[in-house]
Amino acid sequence: MTEKYKHLTLSQRIEIQVGLKEGSKLIDIAEKIQKSPRTISYEIQTHLIRKENNRFQYNNHPKTYCQRHKRYPFTCDRCTLKSSCTSDFYAYDAKLADKTYRMVLSQVRQGINLTASEYTYIDTVVKKGVNQGQSLEHIKAAHPELPISVRSLYRHVENNVLSIKNYDLRLKVKMKKRKRKTQTQEKPHYKDRQFMDYLAYCAKNPQTFTVEMDTVHGAMSDRLYILTFILIEFHFFYACVIPKGLGPVTKAFSSLYNTLGHDDFRRLFPVILTDRGSEFYDPETLELNDQDQRRTHIFYCDPLASYQKGAIESIHRLLRYVFPKGKSLDFLTQEKLNRVISAINSYKLRSNQFITAYEMIKTHYGIAILDKLKVKAIDPDSIHLTPLLVK
Repeated sequence: MTEKYKHLTLSQRIEIQVGLKEGSKLIDIAEKIQKSPRTISYEIQTHLIRKENNRFQYNNHPKTYCQRHKRYPFTCDRCTLKSSCTSDFYAYDAKLADKTYRMVLSQVRQGINLTASEYTYIDTVVKKGVNQGQSLEHIKAAHPELPISVRSLYRHVENNVLSIKNYDLRLKVKMKKRKRKTQTQEKPHYKDRQFMDYLAYCAKNPQTFTVEMDTVHGAMSDRLYILTFILIEFHFFYACVIPKGLGPVTKAFSSLYNTLGHDDFRRLFPVILTDRGSEFYDPETLELNDQDQRRTHIFYCDPLASYQKGAIESIHRLLRYVFPKGKSLDFLTQEKLNRVISAINSYKLRSNQFITAYEMIKTHYGIAILDKLKVKAIDPDSIHLTPLLVK
């Protein structure tokens, strides 16, 4: 049984060369290497080597042109007239044939394997998405019909095949110099709320979800900044616009608590992990409502250990596409921020298997919570993660 649609290997080519040297029949070589006789015949003819014979110059005979190389075995290996022939010699070299074939195979596989219409469609979709602040992964997830993988998209951008260039892609690898940890005296409100306490609490309550909390600032002179949350199991993002100071975080908590109600707040914010910023200095006012009922548990990361709440740091990268560092946030309202929240929760992330956070929260908690928070589903092609989103 022949091996169809398989490339000849070097060992098979060597068997062909040996068969020619031994004068084997074409059908015998074909059976030995499990290929069709036509394949072997084509292989020998394609890689036939001609060596010029100048013997006629010394015996006063005209140069002849032998026609035997036009039929099997094509070579002069077993020819009885070889010692006196004045025609050119023909031979087959397995190693040279394999090297030549691999070189040709590599050359024909270069370039892009796309039709003109496919290329135009891909370039149009990718260019539009990137200009709207979308990643290549999101674009591919939103357009599964694209006849190309994410890896190929990145490769085509790198090779300048598409209209967009490397500098159009926002995500770049950056290595920052590590900061040395310094020994600091623990403050009383950190007692039983440190990162190791958080890990111990999660071990005792394995079914409890965790929310990471942080802040995003604009210009130094701003009066407003953004309080951010992310439910890490679903990568669900929420945020509030609050004025600077020590009390507004507590007021934002109370407003969010009143919006959701006691039960929904506890379902959505059972455990909160945050950093040691001064705005979070009073955990008890955040953990308890006005009737001293517990509504959440607050824990703190270790000093200079932002990697311990990496999920929210990753979401901040998307948020910074809309609110660049150093730009003022004083123009921002909660209504404008809600547009950003809806866009991010409709953004397809690889960490969520390209299922949007909106869909996951809707499935797990129900749409009522999303309606209370005024979070809406956004069409993937309409997501615009640039400052134009809040203009």
